[in-house]
Amino acid sequence: MRSLSALIFEASNTFSSLNAIKIGSRYISYDELNNKALSVAAALNEFGAINVTVGLVGQRKASSYFGILGIIYAGCHYTPINPKYSPEKLKAIIEDAGICVLIGDAEDLLKLEIELGEEAFPKNIIVPEGKAPAGKKWIDELALSNISALDSPVLIDTKQLAYLLYTSGSTGKPKGVKVTHENITSFVKSMKTLYKLEPGFRASQTFDFSFDPSVSDMFFTWSSGGQLCILPEEEMMLPSEYIKREKINYWNSVPSLAKFMNKMGKLNENAFPELRYSMFCGEQFPKHIADAWRGAAPNSTIENLYGPTEATIYISRYVYHLGDVSKKFKNSIIPIGQPFPDHVVEIVDNDDNKLEIGEIGEICFKGAQVTDGYLNDSEKTDAVFVNFLWDYTDDCKWYKTGDLGFINADGNVECIGRRDSQIKLAGRRIEIGEIEAVLTKFPLTNDAVVVALRDDNEIVTGCVAFTMNNINKEDEIIIRSESAALIERIFFPKKIITIEKFPLSASGKIDRKALAFMAKESLMLKTKKL
Repeated sequence: MRSLSALIFEASNTFSSLNAIKIGSRYISYDELNNKALSVAAALNEFGAINVTVGLVGQRKASSYFGILGIIYAGCHYTPINPKYSPEKLKAIIEDAGICVLIGDAEDLLKLEIELGEEAFPKNIIVPEGKAPAGKKWIDELALSNISALDSPVLIDTKQLAYLLYTSGSTGKPKGVKVTHENITSFVKSMKTLYKLEPGFRASQTFDFSFDPSVSDMFFTWSSGGQLCILPEEEMMLPSEYIKREKINYWNSVPSLAKFMNKMGKLNENAFPELRYSMFCGEQFPKHIADAWRGAAPNSTIENLYGPTEATIYISRYVYHLGDVSKKFKNSIIPIGQPFPDHVVEIVDNDDNKLEIGEIGEICFKGAQVTDGYLNDSEKTDAVFVNFLWDYTDDCKWYKTGDLGFINADGNVECIGRRDSQIKLAGRRIEIGEIEAVLTKFPLTNDAVVVALRDDNEIVTGCVAFTMNNINKEDEIIIRSESAALIERIFFPKKIITIEKFPLSASGKIDRKALAFMAKESLMLKTKKL
């Protein structure tokens, strides 16, 4: 199997005259991208950086893309340094990954230096475009031009890392997921088997680099001769005009963006006639949003892609066909479907026994995309990268996703949420998704997001729902009354709160931790008033 660097280098030469990237009004050809990356790679090697972690600073700028490919070409691997993270988290990542070189845009690097402090800021800096700030001994565009570029990428073992992505750290210290060239090229191979696209297709890039669908956007697009269209930050929340203006063929985003477009009345009939593939990932994909998107993009597939970072981007998918409109899915959520070619899925119980069709348990995968685990954390690695006694094959390492689901009668996996999204009230258990499914049956709460309320001992005391629709006390009473036939009263949210828009995490998903904090604050304020 070839390395990712060899794969992209070959594609860049094949498609040299085509555009690889569009940022604003600027087009960057494959030839320019390739040459800039080879220059960055040469500078890294001059630092003595080979097979080390290099920090990538900034988002949605040409320097970022030159930097990513340059890092790969140099035989190194990258870790995104997302400015949306707290200084404490960024310092933890830099220390854990052993980062001593940063690459990025000069403005972003300066801001990061101020935020981290001079002591925590790495000393070796490369700015692929523009000038280094006065007084900074950084390698900028002029300095790069005086370094002989590499003729080709550094030859590497495909077992080497391609990138290191840190999880959100919602359960404690962020975990660095080690993704090798073998993992990512296996992924690209699967994607190229599933999607046949003509060179020159226009693909969206909506994700921050710290969220691994961004990797698919880049490397699948570039390996196939597509043009990566970088969605500007100011259009991120409502990208409908961007989709039309740029004539996007291949769309990829979290469902939250589709939900907001629907809320704002942007999913009109035939709104996006140029779309051919519409991919959604990262969150549960509600059926009514899929139906609304079908009306807006009648010439497009509608697909739900699933994959933890630990299984390299996406490892299963479900194509939502027109004939599926009448099908009933658990909680009215689109299934995550079947595994990618040459990969296997099983559902296991708490004792790691395989379950039958229809039985709910933990979703587990194995295959070439499953990574080796976490950097510097063998305990957490051993807990979720496991061998099962019933699997006697040579390739028997499985990843336990922590997601609950089941295989339905059609052979497709339906994911019903995280293990930790199950709550217990008065001795009875329910999935948060089940409560949301009830609320989405009502027009005024069809976008509802539910979060659990917990006391100081982490005991669940109830839940709260959020919606972007205007809802008054009378509306809430009606919804509460009519939902009694669908859900036990004890599980109905204590309060339904209207907000202007949902808070998003750095990965673009709805930030449930932020909502839980808002819920607690709202109820505390109500208690004080009483």
